[in-house]
Amino acid sequence: MDGVDEKQEIDERDLQERDVTVKIDDHPVTSPRKTTAGELLERDGLDPAQRQLVKVEGRDTKKYAPGDELTLHPGEEFITLAVGPTPLS
Repeated sequence: MDGVDEKQEIDERDLQERDVTVKIDDHPVTSPRKTTAGELLERDGLDPAQRQLVKVEGRDTKKYAPGDELTLHPGEEFITLAVGPTPLS
């Protein structure tokens, strides 16, 4: 492997390991680039058993289970949905 290929491999590995900031329900959340939906919710102080992570892109949505693996990109935006019955007051 020559020096250029080696440096590119190191740069790509470093990029994958860096923390990124995304938004969940308009709150900034910093997380490792590689994480799970449940870990990301927990970083925002949310219980993955009670909230579901959803990525909204235009008119499309993608729902994530707590164990789903994510590769985050800076500035990505997510919302959360309540899981299970909603109590009435």
